[in-house]
Amino acid sequence: MAAQLSSALREVETGERVRIVKDGRPVAELVPPRPQRSEAMKKLIAEGKVTPASRLKPLSPPPRPRSTGLSASAIVLAEREEER
Repeated sequence: MAAQLSSALREVETGERVRIVKDGRPVAELVPPRPQRSEAMKKLIAEGKVTPASRLKPLSPPPRPRSTGLSASAIVLAEREEER
C-alpha cells in the first residue's frame, strides 16, 4: 500500500491527476496544488488590470458508459459507411 501511495505521489508531483478507485468506483482524486499567484499578478489584480479566471462549476465525473449492444468496431464501421 505504501509503495502504491509513493508511486501515486510521484505522478502527482509531475502534474498528473490520480484517481483512487475502490470496488470499481472512484472514491478520491490526488491532484497537484494550484500554482500560487506571483506578487506581480496580485498587484495587477488589485489594480483591476487583470481579472482572475474563475470556474463556473466544479469538475464533474465523466459520464458512465452506455451499452448500445454493438461493439466499438461495429459502430466505427457503420459511421464510415454513412460518410460514403
